[in-house]
Amino acid sequence: MIRSPATLVATVLTILIPLATFAQVLPPPQVDPVAPPLFVVTVKGNEGFIDHEGKIVIETTFEKAYPFTDGLAAVKKNDKWGFIDTTGRVVIEPRFAMVGLFSDGLASFRDRRFTDPWGYIDKTGKVVIEPQFDAAADFRSGVAQVGFATLKGKLLSAIADTGLEYNYKFIDRTGKFVPAPSPLHYATGEPGELIPFRKDDVAGYLDAKGEVAIQPQFQVASAFSEGLACVCKEGLFGYIDTRGEWVLPPRFQYANDFADGLAGVALGENGWGFIDRTGKEVIPGRFAWVYGGFRHGVAEVAFDRKRGYINKKGDWVWRPSE
Repeated sequence: MIRSPATLVATVLTILIPLATFAQVLPPPQVDPVAPPLFVVTVKGNEGFIDHEGKIVIETTFEKAYPFTDGLAAVKKNDKWGFIDTTGRVVIEPRFAMVGLFSDGLASFRDRRFTDPWGYIDKTGKVVIEPQFDAAADFRSGVAQVGFATLKGKLLSAIADTGLEYNYKFIDRTGKFVPAPSPLHYATGEPGELIPFRKDDVAGYLDAKGEVAIQPQFQVASAFSEGLACVCKEGLFGYIDTRGEWVLPPRFQYANDFADGLAGVALGENGWGFIDRTGKEVIPGRFAWVYGGFRHGVAEVAFDRKRGYINKKGDWVWRPSE
């Protein structure tokens, strides 16, 4: 029965997210649109890219590939990471142990080992901020959050495998430490923007001035997308408007943000499908999972333990493959 994975994820999120600190409640990474839009696919264990019609435009020759952001995509060859452009041309030769996504023209990297510190490179592959951080988030609006593992966290992790504990700071594009932005690092400055925050283990929204716009009351609160925000209350997900009023009352086991006018939601025993802004089921539930949402009319889904892409009619653009 497909119901279990969605229920499990919702339960795990409900338990874990309240543990996040105020500064760690951040919107999910945004994948920048590229021209033409390209999507990662897997063929016989190797990855490449297709266009929105399902045609392979960058051959599946990589061990792993990430979506394009800021015009470049991270790809893995011979167990090292580098970057390509939308033509498939290698822009930065694979030489890194780990990389982040490009944003604001910079990407985080670890040099040769997984235990190396994080630094940042530019789009030519030049190191612009020397490796020195134990954690490094993407840049946004010229600022990035970086972390330094605490001694206590290192000791506990070595003894009980609890994961590292970090002290967080913020840097600018030169690597200089700057005061923590207000109200949150990931504010974009868009008119009327509302930003999720947590207080006393519940989530609400701040405006761009840092004032409470929607009182904390949700177990989970995502960033607004297309005028609606996906929130969880009493274990079920629904959607609110910028006034904090329910547009679609909570009734889903789990749900994603709206994109291209549709949102992926868990529809009980039938699995994941898509609804429109009225809550109408426009693509019936039959998928094991929905990865994010539609982008340029294409959405990535999981079916029969494989991943593929569908269009807004629910037809396959790229049939599921491992």
